[in-house]
Amino acid sequence: MLGALIYPTVLAVLSVGVLIFLLVFFIPRFQGIFLDFGGALPPLTRGIMSLSQLLLDHGPVLLLGTVVSVLLLRQHLATASGRRWREEMTLRLPLVGTVAGRFAMTRFCRMLGTLVHAGVPLINALRVARESLGNEILAEAVNTAIERVQHGDRLGTSLAACPRLFPASVVAMITVAEQTGRLDEELIRLANDTEQDLDRRLRAAVAVAEPALLLVMAVFVGTIVVGMVLPIFAIQDYIK
Repeated sequence: MLGALIYPTVLAVLSVGVLIFLLVFFIPRFQGIFLDFGGALPPLTRGIMSLSQLLLDHGPVLLLGTVVSVLLLRQHLATASGRRWREEMTLRLPLVGTVAGRFAMTRFCRMLGTLVHAGVPLINALRVARESLGNEILAEAVNTAIERVQHGDRLGTSLAACPRLFPASVVAMITVAEQTGRLDEELIRLANDTEQDLDRRLRAAVAVAEPALLLVMAVFVGTIVVGMVLPIFAIQDYIK
């Protein structure tokens, strides 16, 4: 599933690279001509030239600042508080948080179903499956469910206290499976179905993102080209 994101990521990086190339190497060649000619330039052209000049004058500083910021961010994310902040922000992001929660639920259900099928006691299986979440915030929510199961509550009712991880429909299916003695089979089925659904959604999103990135790139490049062509028509009119 992560492999489907490689092409859009490469395309986005290439788009940024093309824009920087145009602003740093292409625009300055016209800038001297327009300045020597004089006259009022169109607002679009002036804006593009100002951005190009900004990159030429402060590009190394901006690049250094970006590198330092990335390194500091990575260092912060390596700490316990940094990891927790990243996990919380991931869960709060629209769409991304939902997808991250569903992936975690898939791992949890598959691990729990496999352990229950192997005859591992439910409490022990829950503790092991909790480690598969890969998110401390979600793991803490599951801790509450484990405590409720230890006090005699049903699994489905206990998992309802973790809405970030288990939507109401999943809780209902787990509750029914627990009552019918098919908990292990239902958990594995839920994991498989959810994973397949997420894979379809992700591939559909990537299929939309690819032409969208191309369109955005074409708009930016087209804007720069138009901004550089407009003064040429102005020069022709002045000569006439």
